[in-house]
Order: sequence, then C-alpha cells, then structure tokens
Amino acid sequence: MEADTSDPTPVAGTPASRYWQRFATVATVGGAMLAVLLSLHPRLIVADNTPTGGDFGAHVWGPAYLRDHLLPRLTGWSMDWYAGLPTYRFYMVVPALAIVALDALVPYGVAMKIVAVAGPVALPWCAWRFGRLVRLPFPVPEAFAVASTIFLFDESFTIYGGNIASTMAGEYSFAIALALAMLAFGLAVRGLETGCGMVLASVVLALSALSHGIVLLFVFGGVALMLP
Repeated sequence: MEADTSDPTPVAGTPASRYWQRFATVATVGGAMLAVLLSLHPRLIVADNTPTGGDFGAHVWGPAYLRDHLLPRLTGWSMDWYAGLPTYRFYMVVPALAIVALDALVPYGVAMKIVAVAGPVALPWCAWRFGRLVRLPFPVPEAFAVASTIFLFDESFTIYGGNIASTMAGEYSFAIALALAMLAFGLAVRGLETGCGMVLASVVLALSALSHGIVLLFVFGGVALMLP
C-alpha cells in the first residue's frame, strides 16, 4: 500500500493556538538540534583534517579501505593488520557507505566528521517524530526532543554509545542507529495502526539494524513486541 504521508496528529484549538503550538515545536526541536550541533563545533567539522581520539584512530581506516579496495563488494579481507583480518564482516557497513558517498563531494576527513555527528544532531528530531507518529498530544513529542537532548549531554558514560561523549570516542555508528531506531519505532506503530507505510518502516528499521549490532538487538525486539 502507498505510504500515508499526512500529519498523524493534527493540532487542535483555535488558529492562534495552533500557530503558537507550531512555533513552540519549531523552537523546541530546532533549538535542541542547534544546541547539539553548536556543541560539536561546526567550524572544526568542516576543517579539512582527520578525526581522531578514542576509537576514531581505527575507524578512519575502514571507510577508506572499503572505498579503495572492496567496492562493489561490501566485505573482504585485509593484510593491513595482524596476519590479515576480515573487513566489514563483523561490523556494520551502512555508516561507512555514507562516508564513502559523501567523500565524492567533500574531503574524506570532512565526510567522516559530518556522518559522525549526524546521529546526535538528528536524534532530537527523530524522538519528536516518534511522538508525533504514535499520536501523542502536544507537548509530549516536544518533551521527547528535550529528553533526548539531555541524554546526549549525559557524561556519566563515554563509550557505551548513544550520547555525545561516546560518539566523539568513535561510537558514531551507534548514534546513527539509535536515531534511526526512534524513527523506525514510530513508523512501525503508524504502519501497524493504518496498514500504510510498512515498506518505509521496514527500510528505516533495516538501516538502523545495519548501522550497529547492539541497536539491532533492541530495535528488532521492540518491533516484535508491537506485533499483534
């Protein structure tokens, strides 16, 4: 069936109240995304250098090897480390493919940094959109955007994945998968409710699962719990 692209939660009230609700939504979600982006130093994101720190020292190798030696295959074997190692056989390849695609337009280091910050910047919008897709009333979806931003700035852990600190330590694939998971959950709920848009939900679900293996576990489990 054709995807239902209409607004899932019409804004109630007078024209004036609808205007202010939309204004509050744009200010809250847009402000959250801007706050995350500014904390990541946009000037340094577009600087032509190589990202490093944490696991990035290893991650910078992978997409370049994929681009130079593997494509159009997505997995293979490299002699760059040890006595050889499998490449992209045990690690998800979708974020690396995004880096390779963007590298056609901008320098490699810049492409990697743009993809690395995409997950944290997108998470507030994806959390808000989840709330809208499951028809939660204003201002609950906006509160989801705020809550996701608070999570992103949580510094109680630095490597488990999802927050900014973990992303800057190299867990950028996890952050991308988490943002896509929130969107996939919303699309799945909407699709199960209306019977429309399940193809789109499946694609986003697959992209989330193919971005990080740990997120794969709970995103498939979450959708399984939704099934009647």
